[in-house]
Amino acid sequence: MENKQMVELLAPVGSNEALKAAIQNGADAIYMGGKLFSARQYAQNFTNEELIEAVNYAHLYGARVYVAVNTLVDNSELPELMDYLYTLYSANVDAIIVQDIGVIKAIRHLIPDMEIHASTQMTIHNSAGVRFLEELGLGRVVLAREVSLNNIELIGEHSKLPLETFIHGALCVSYSGQCLMSSMIGGRSGNRGRCAQPCRLNYTLVNKKNEELQIGHLLSPRDLKMIEHLPLLVKAGIVSLKIEGRMKRSEYVATVIRNYRQALDHFYYLSKQGKTEDYAVSPQSHKDLAQIFNRDFTTGYFLEKPGPQLMSYQRPNNRGLMMGRVTAFDPLTREVTLELTESVRVGDGYDIWVTRGGRTAGEIKELIQNGRIVERVEQGKATFRINEGQPRVGDRVFKTLDAGLVELARHSYLTPQGIIKYPLEVKLKVQLNEPAQLTATDEQGRKVEVIGSFAAEKAQKHPLTQETVTKQLVRLGNTIFFLQKLELDMEPDLMVPVSELNNLRRDMVDRLVDLRLAPYLRKTVAQNKYTAKVAELVKSLSPNLYDKNNKAQQEVRLAVQVGDLASLRAAVKSGASIVYFGGESYRGQQGITPVQWDEVVSYCQSHRVEAVLIIPRLFHEEQADEIKNMLERSQRTGITAILAGNAGTIQLCREIGIQRIYGDYTLNVFNDLTIEQLQEKGLQRITLSPELNLEQLKKLHSRRGIDLECLIHGQFPLMITEQCTVGNVLGKGNLERGCPMPCKDRGFGLKDRLNMVFPIECDENCRMHVFNPKTLSLLDRLPDLLQVKIGVLRIDGRREDEHWVRKVVALYRQELDRFKEQGAGYRVNSEIKEELAKLSPAGLTAGHYYRGVL
Repeated sequence: MENKQMVELLAPVGSNEALKAAIQNGADAIYMGGKLFSARQYAQNFTNEELIEAVNYAHLYGARVYVAVNTLVDNSELPELMDYLYTLYSANVDAIIVQDIGVIKAIRHLIPDMEIHASTQMTIHNSAGVRFLEELGLGRVVLAREVSLNNIELIGEHSKLPLETFIHGALCVSYSGQCLMSSMIGGRSGNRGRCAQPCRLNYTLVNKKNEELQIGHLLSPRDLKMIEHLPLLVKAGIVSLKIEGRMKRSEYVATVIRNYRQALDHFYYLSKQGKTEDYAVSPQSHKDLAQIFNRDFTTGYFLEKPGPQLMSYQRPNNRGLMMGRVTAFDPLTREVTLELTESVRVGDGYDIWVTRGGRTAGEIKELIQNGRIVERVEQGKATFRINEGQPRVGDRVFKTLDAGLVELARHSYLTPQGIIKYPLEVKLKVQLNEPAQLTATDEQGRKVEVIGSFAAEKAQKHPLTQETVTKQLVRLGNTIFFLQKLELDMEPDLMVPVSELNNLRRDMVDRLVDLRLAPYLRKTVAQNKYTAKVAELVKSLSPNLYDKNNKAQQEVRLAVQVGDLASLRAAVKSGASIVYFGGESYRGQQGITPVQWDEVVSYCQSHRVEAVLIIPRLFHEEQADEIKNMLERSQRTGITAILAGNAGTIQLCREIGIQRIYGDYTLNVFNDLTIEQLQEKGLQRITLSPELNLEQLKKLHSRRGIDLECLIHGQFPLMITEQCTVGNVLGKGNLERGCPMPCKDRGFGLKDRLNMVFPIECDENCRMHVFNPKTLSLLDRLPDLLQVKIGVLRIDGRREDEHWVRKVVALYRQELDRFKEQGAGYRVNSEIKEELAKLSPAGLTAGHYYRGVL
């Protein structure tokens, strides 16, 4: 599918300067965040007043504005969210970018004509997920960064919503919205906009003997760059090309947008001539993009699964451009001399990759060439003084900041010469005893007519002249216009006060501005009517409407997630009420194959235990038929319920007609609105986000016909990524490259700077799952947990063996039965924690149940 219209160039805006940089360099649209509910909480962002001004500024230049409300929202924050949504609606933003399904429900109820875009945080990566959101009323989907161009085309063939994707900037190594690493390690949740970027730290790959195999920034990806492949992006049917960078400087925004704007315009110029095969990117554009910021570049997953070619193992920060090698260093004067491969000037930033002793970086304060102090050196040798470090001959020197490029960028949005102005054709008509009449037409044919309040009269001393008129009407410096043409229709010897001409000019500008903003104005919603809608929505969430007699809330059931048939039997024999099986198959683990499903169903039915099939939480469009077949086979086998970890699985279940759909914790369920929305989509059980604490859980409510579930024991993945570190280091990256699958030998891990080892599992699709070293365990805190009245408590034993499953499930079954018998008099068996600790050598953790992420 090829786009019939020009695709949108979408720019990141984290500050007022970045806003101007984006607009003045050719962005068709910008995305930004306010101070609330934004997934970039560490960006400068905008107050409500600044946001309104920013929207008007963008709209004056014909650019659309999308505001990110793309964090998970707690129940306690819903009133503030609803107030904020009204502010955004009233500010005339063009769309709201959302992660939380509950926020979608709020928007649809409160301001139904607001356009909603699905954030990449929603992990939408197949057409079924797109169709799920289409039914919720969304207007666009930002796809996961891992979706290939081939799959984007397939998604477009099987769904209707416009598709947007990132094409330049930083990459997350994990699927966005599926990473809990920052959250669980340091309490800073990426789902709440506070990611601490642990993926940029140093790690050591170790094997089960704790032998060190590779040290480096093993989870740090390069930066995405697709400028040379714009024709392929357009052909794939993408409607919006998104640049990452709300945390970046305004000079970065200006430089990247300018170069992509020029490239896009060049592509469409060639397209009109039927010469798209001649499309090429200038060497200067490549140089500008690398210089302004790069961790080395990659095309991501668009063209292939890249393996180690995606990663920046040596450095997690800006590399800049290599500008030469050291030829001499004087330790007394601290002067370093290098042979240049790039020009250098005073004010440039440098970074010397020294052979030993670490890097040394700084700003060039003074340059010397041939014994003379100079401002710039184009080629040859250059000398400058450094403050620290001991560089050696041959060490590489990189230019991390180009003062000239920064100056060029700032010129584009901070100087009168750089700022875009629109031409006006103006006609002034002045007749005796008639008020002056001013007519103006802008570059798109918008026309206004302004009539003054002063009747022209015969001049006594100073008749109106063309010079006087021009002098007053040309004064448009603080506006977005300039006077291109002035036509005068004046009778001779007439007088009109200069103040009248100034008033006419101001009125003309105001009316033209109103005309330019008019297409973006939304229908006014009165505050009292909006407040009534809010009250209606809040009332629908009242605890009084929930079924307090629901048996699921009275009798807690124990669910166990297993990885093989022996563990399943052990779980059932030890007292599980529910078993989850299936999902991803880890290399080196036996797993439960479809051939064994009949046996699973028969065994569970004979023990009156519910058997629930897990569908892999990630499947790309080329795998959609395989997943459909899996779901249909599950129905023929007699499996009564499906555990869905993404929107696409939910949608396929609904389209096939599966009645019992359960939602996994990877759906990031954080509030009552999300629970209600998912119930309306047919879900009968929902596993809550592991980022919720006990107090938050107490404030969630299970409606009639739906159970709530939470994780209480086991190791679960903190990260899922298409990158397999084991394959990258020991193999060839992935199966397509002939990787010998060293991951089959289980026991690999990533050791951090604190010597904590994060276990790794690799699945059948060469995806890597990074697990928490510590085992979540709440057995010794059951009284607190059971007060929450969650219907289902889950033990995750998918990585564990039969012995572990039997022991852990039996302990929980024992304590749950004791609690049921003893009630308020129940006390936890003090020896339990010691028994569990023996099964978890890396230690136990209560996760977020007592700290949370708010």
